[in-house]
Amino acid sequence: MRIPITINKNTLKTYNDYDTNKKIINTLQSNNLEEWDKEIPKNLQEICLETIAKNWEAKPLLDEIPLTIDQCLLLDILPTELPLGLTIPKINDDIYWKRCYLQRWPKLIPENVSLDIQISEIVKVNNGSRKSSTTNSASSQRSRKSSQEQQKSNKRTWKECFLEMHLREYLEKLKPEDYDAEKIKELSDLCGIYVKILELRELQSSENSPSRIPLNAIVTGLENLTELSICFKQTYVGEKFSWNILKITLQDIKLLAKGLEKIHLKIFRLRNSDIDDEKMIRILKSLLKHDELHTLDFSHCKISDEGGVALSKFCLLNSVNTLVLANNQIGTKGMEALSYVICQSACRLSTLDLKLNPIGNEGANHLMKPLTIGVRNIKNLYLSGCGIRHLPSLGEMIEHNSSLEQLNLSNNSLGEEMGKILLQGLRYNTSLTKLDVRMCKLLSMDEFEILRRINNNKLAKRCPRTMKKPIIIEPQYNFYISEELLNEIESAFEKIDENEEAVDEVEQT
Repeated sequence: MRIPITINKNTLKTYNDYDTNKKIINTLQSNNLEEWDKEIPKNLQEICLETIAKNWEAKPLLDEIPLTIDQCLLLDILPTELPLGLTIPKINDDIYWKRCYLQRWPKLIPENVSLDIQISEIVKVNNGSRKSSTTNSASSQRSRKSSQEQQKSNKRTWKECFLEMHLREYLEKLKPEDYDAEKIKELSDLCGIYVKILELRELQSSENSPSRIPLNAIVTGLENLTELSICFKQTYVGEKFSWNILKITLQDIKLLAKGLEKIHLKIFRLRNSDIDDEKMIRILKSLLKHDELHTLDFSHCKISDEGGVALSKFCLLNSVNTLVLANNQIGTKGMEALSYVICQSACRLSTLDLKLNPIGNEGANHLMKPLTIGVRNIKNLYLSGCGIRHLPSLGEMIEHNSSLEQLNLSNNSLGEEMGKILLQGLRYNTSLTKLDVRMCKLLSMDEFEILRRINNNKLAKRCPRTMKKPIIIEPQYNFYISEELLNEIESAFEKIDENEEAVDEVEQT
């Protein structure tokens, strides 16, 4: 066979398209695998499902469809803008609610929820129909995940996450002038069963007053609510600035307290708001019957010593184990009351966050006493930025305490001598696994040695065989409290009752 060594010019022009070649120079082309079935004609099954999806608002059919595979394919193509009054009672499958959530809030991925679809995926079906558009798995069967399995795994459903975000967005944008009691009741009836966590990052204020929307009707309608987080301030103001956006009326707090009395929470947070002692005491009184409440957060508020006394009384009557009071105005008197409560057997506090409170050396000294004399409940203690200086009782507490695991002392001017005292206390301590002494004006060598000893405690806990037994040393003092402060703790909630009775008498006259 003779191989030609030249090519005819006309043949070259025919097979060489210069315009096309110029466009594809230095470009990569790949096959679009998403449109592999574009030219395949739809079968009767898919045409019927598309027709049902288009007319679903007029005639909602789901459970009436006999085959599970047809139901799942219908959920893949159903519009996500359907009215909630139709979809909430009719659709429980997470495959639909995940589409609704990610289409509306694509950047806000919820926590403790399975990112994969809650239904087993399909790759092929025996009748040869095409696979679902959301299929990523290699499984050949599709079965609905039962609600019992979801409860065992402690995973939140996409339906719950969607309805929680929907209610949160509606309430955050709702102005008091536009409040409609009937619409709120209708929304609570639809979403109330599914909403377990409600986080309100802001609440709109009225144009002429600092009043917010009444929260009692909203909270009361959420019968399964276990976690509530509220911030009364308004985030985005624009050109219509007013001091009312930073204030909270006492009437708003009364309405919130009335709603809290009718539910049972596990976590309650009221942060970054205009909450003083009187307002906080009203809220605490409404939370007394919440037997399962384990986390209480009043950070970035205006709570002072009187509020600290009321909180100490609340901790005696309730089983709270996490108390967050960061960035408040609690001083020596409040710390003395809290220190007394920590000593009591009825107190279940394990985490106490007091950072950015002006407790000073005297208040910190009150707190060191119960931790030194054998209180074993407190595991985590945060005292960052509390104005603590040279405090020898701190080293003695570390030496005697055998239960404290985390201690934050950062941003306190402890001084160089305190570094030696802390090291002396760490000689016998085997429980501390985290001790933060940054920005405390310690010597760098002492800070390094403290870190080394803390790391040794961590390694010892990982290997219990090598862990040393704590050396228990009897403390040299006991904890006492004045009778006057003890009476204040006992009557912390009675002042509110007296004020309410006085107001009622004035209104009657």
